[in-house]
Amino acid sequence: MSESPAPASLVQVRGVGHSYASRSGTREVLHDVSFDVAPGEFVCIVGPSGVGKTTILRDIAGLQRVTAGEVRVAGSVLTGPSSDIGLVFQDYSRSLMPWMSVRDNIALPLRGRMPKTDREQRVASAVHEVALDGHEEVRPWQLSGGMQQRVAIARALAFGAPVLLMDEPFASVDAQTRADLEDLALRVRDDTGQAVILITHDIDEAIYLSDRIIVLGGRPASVLEQVEVPFGPVREQLVTKALPEFGRLRTHVHTLIETASRAMTQATPVVDATR
Repeated sequence: MSESPAPASLVQVRGVGHSYASRSGTREVLHDVSFDVAPGEFVCIVGPSGVGKTTILRDIAGLQRVTAGEVRVAGSVLTGPSSDIGLVFQDYSRSLMPWMSVRDNIALPLRGRMPKTDREQRVASAVHEVALDGHEEVRPWQLSGGMQQRVAIARALAFGAPVLLMDEPFASVDAQTRADLEDLALRVRDDTGQAVILITHDIDEAIYLSDRIIVLGGRPASVLEQVEVPFGPVREQLVTKALPEFGRLRTHVHTLIETASRAMTQATPVVDATR
């Protein structure tokens, strides 16, 4: 029997719905969410606060089970956390072990998965990729916020998964550090060929980073539009953000989100911590 060809899409989200139990009954957060992500593609997910962006990311990560539809990664239906997926969260201070060195934090998910020599090579490569050379023995609490997030990114790189999920990873740093980390994320994608799915509230960040932006809206949330970003792989903070097309896209995405936000506000109020 011949092997079936690999899917063109690395991540396939098909008709995903997600509901949570509450005191008043079942609350549906996501409804019929569908999109694909190709190998090496950078996709950002945006939408109003409380729409369910983090919920869909957790579904894709396998951290929780979908209540409708399915998520496939590398052709296999996701039923839990997968070795094909790396994660970078917003709160780097909680994701890093403060008593462990930078090197040991990066190596943590590799323990027991490979020989020590291979593990050390993976860690060294990741350290170099995020420009942390010379900081291997430093503890995270001795680093700036931006450098701590570089450690978290390096750990995900060392893990070697073909899909990298990032939940507002640059929201807790200053503007200049944020720009530096955005450029780092693009360089990492180019160097590794990873598919990246990033959640953000920042429209400019989404446009600067993305090949495609997925806009969520509604209650329950669905995909309002998938916005193609035509800038190609080479981007520069000042040059790219000054392009007329960048301004047009900013206005378009902002209008989609504002319209969705007003519609959610006019709907029946629901306490929602799913972002």
